[in-house]
Amino acid sequence: MPFERLCSVSEIPDKELSSFFIEGYEVMVLRDAKGVLHAYDAICPHEDFPLVEGIFDGSTITCRGHRWIFDASTGVGINPPGSCVEQFPIVIEGDDLFVDIDGDGEAEVPVALG
Repeated sequence: MPFERLCSVSEIPDKELSSFFIEGYEVMVLRDAKGVLHAYDAICPHEDFPLVEGIFDGSTITCRGHRWIFDASTGVGINPPGSCVEQFPIVIEGDDLFVDIDGDGEAEVPVALG
C-alpha cells in the first residue's frame, strides 16, 4: 500500500497518544520526549488491548491491560523484553502526516519536525 494521509500534524498533541483509522486499521501517533513523531499499530501485541488507552510519559507507553511497557521512540518492549509494537513509516508534507501501514514505503522512520 502506498503512503496515505492519516491526519494533520497539528492534530497530534504533545504528551498524549492519538489514534486514527486508515482503511479500517487503527494507527497510534505520538510525539516522543524529543518531539519526534512516530506511528505505531494501536493495539498491544498482548491480548489486543488498545494502547491509546495506556499511560504515556514521553519516553514509554504502558498498556493499561497488563502493564506491558514499550519504548516510545522505537516500539521495542521494555517489559517484557523481546516484545514490540509495529512501527510504520511516515512522511510529513506541510501539515499532513502520511503513513504506510504495510511498511512498503521508503520513508525514514521516524521523521523529526522542524
